[in-house]
Amino acid sequence: MSTDNLQQALANAAAQAREQHPELTVGDVEAAYAAYHRHFELHQDEPPVSDRPAVDELLLALWDVIVDREEQGMDDPADVLDAYYAAAFSALLSANDNEDSGHPVVAMSPPVEVAPQEPAPPLEEDDEAVADIVAPDDPRGHIYTVRVSLDGSDPEIWRRILIPSTVPQTELHYIIQAAMGWRGTEQYQFLPPQERDLPTSGEPLLKDLLPTIGDDCGYEFDRGATWYHHLLLEDIGEAEGRRHYPVCTAGQRACPPEDVGSLREYEEMIAKMQDPTNDEYREMAGWLTQDFNPAAFNIEQANLRLGRHGQVGFQAVV
Repeated sequence: MSTDNLQQALANAAAQAREQHPELTVGDVEAAYAAYHRHFELHQDEPPVSDRPAVDELLLALWDVIVDREEQGMDDPADVLDAYYAAAFSALLSANDNEDSGHPVVAMSPPVEVAPQEPAPPLEEDDEAVADIVAPDDPRGHIYTVRVSLDGSDPEIWRRILIPSTVPQTELHYIIQAAMGWRGTEQYQFLPPQERDLPTSGEPLLKDLLPTIGDDCGYEFDRGATWYHHLLLEDIGEAEGRRHYPVCTAGQRACPPEDVGSLREYEEMIAKMQDPTNDEYREMAGWLTQDFNPAAFNIEQANLRLGRHGQVGFQAVV
């Protein structure tokens, strides 16, 4: 099967990323292609990441192309998908003539290795001390520590997110989608307890949905199936200098593929994937991306997605 259409989609995504980030060079694009070529050739578990925000946006744009095309069934080669994608990136590298481009190759951070046999341990919040640098009259209000968990998941699938209290519920919806790893949808609703009073006019804010520490709230979205979540307000604090919000600080386990149908069907699918003798094993292995690992959570990718919907953080005055 030809990779021409896939190559064109990837090249278009790279071009759009360069339009949004003029500091990206041809060498950056070639380095991203090379990183993904290694990723698929070596069957690595996690997509590559970089220590440069613009390059991270480029990497995420390329990854979105691959995921979107897989979900739509646009790529269905006779061979293994990893080999198909590796061939596409190899062709892109050849077309760009990497060796003669004259642009420096950007080193990519190595992916996080997670053993698929064991659950990935929770990623704890960075304890690095920050001086008492708080923006006066910060328009974002306080910073809420919200724990979001997928109802009924066992082992539990959850994220801990620091979010400005003044975020409206529309933005909160996209923040949850980004942190959890969902693909995004317009159909959603928040379900606070009936006794909780919400504003009679205007869009409710996070601080309206979760006014005090210990308060909780339901959240659901529908994209072919309804996925229910539980939100818990764990703490209320002040904004820290040099930190951008929202930011995910901890979490555990991968988000299910939305098209799987339901949490029960997802758990059945995982059980089949762990049993090569099952009649549906090959079908399940071919339907999922080759590097899908239900026990893994990539916090770097979660924060890349959050950066697309995040509010610009202030820089401390020193």
